[in-house]
Amino acid sequence: MTLNKRSINVELDLQKEKDLDAIAAVGEALGSVARLKLLRHLQEKRTQTVSEMSKELNVPKSTLLHHLDVLEKAGIVRIVYKSSSHGMERLVIRNLQTINLRVYYNLQTEDDGQEKTFLQNMPVGNYAEYEGDMLCFATEDTHFFNVDNCYSSERFNAELIYTQEGIVTYNFSNAVAQKHSVTELSLSLEICSEAPFYDNNYMSDVTFWVNNVEVATYTSEGDYGDRPGKLSPAWWPRVNTQYGKLVTVAVKEDGVYINGILNHSQVTVKDLKLEEGNKLALKIGNKGTSEHVGGFNIFGKNFGDFPQDICLQLTYKN
Repeated sequence: MTLNKRSINVELDLQKEKDLDAIAAVGEALGSVARLKLLRHLQEKRTQTVSEMSKELNVPKSTLLHHLDVLEKAGIVRIVYKSSSHGMERLVIRNLQTINLRVYYNLQTEDDGQEKTFLQNMPVGNYAEYEGDMLCFATEDTHFFNVDNCYSSERFNAELIYTQEGIVTYNFSNAVAQKHSVTELSLSLEICSEAPFYDNNYMSDVTFWVNNVEVATYTSEGDYGDRPGKLSPAWWPRVNTQYGKLVTVAVKEDGVYINGILNHSQVTVKDLKLEEGNKLALKIGNKGTSEHVGGFNIFGKNFGDFPQDICLQLTYKN
């Protein structure tokens, strides 16, 4: 880039070959204390003749003209001629106000082009929305059964949430998807059906949506309570649900997989439009038209069998 003598703000990029000469010129112009003092002087007086500057700064004209020539080549000041009673005079005009220099570090690495992953963990009580009649939850020390307000602040400490029919929404960040090409979205959570007390043979069709796109339906085979959950607190009643199954739903470029097995190819990761909006919305729940509307339990890292919250992972390329 050759700096325009009438530029006010410029953007220079170290990675662009055409900007290198301009960056070098700016660097030379600002690499002198004497020239920096000249610029500071011009901050107070936007324009001034060379004669006035020489007199006020007590700098010989020859020295001043040398510094001004360097500053002009960098586009930081302009020098124009004007008529006066003393003939033609050189007028110094402040030009550039802002210079932004982009410098990249580690731009080229051995793994450029290779896939990377970004993992987000969501506590089960951090839901943004619930659709249904009743949503209950339990923390590590308290059971909130038949609560009047499922949005109460206590829910943020929940390690288990459950309902006999409903849909819960979690909002994740989509910042990575806005900047990179996502090749896979993978969701992992511990979940089971929700029967009164428990029933190991109580089926439930649990559907997953991402950004309002229906991704897949997982059929839970039961609401498990035949033994204590490995992580469930000692006070939790033995007659209640104890643990679930670890379920993974992955949306890839060729379709949707449940627990590593291709479920269908009707939806791909591109259909999710992960880069749009300011969030990634995950919905989990029962559709009213499902064959088995059997609710769900979702376990946190301190309940059930598996020490994890809801995990959402994006695989992407730079």
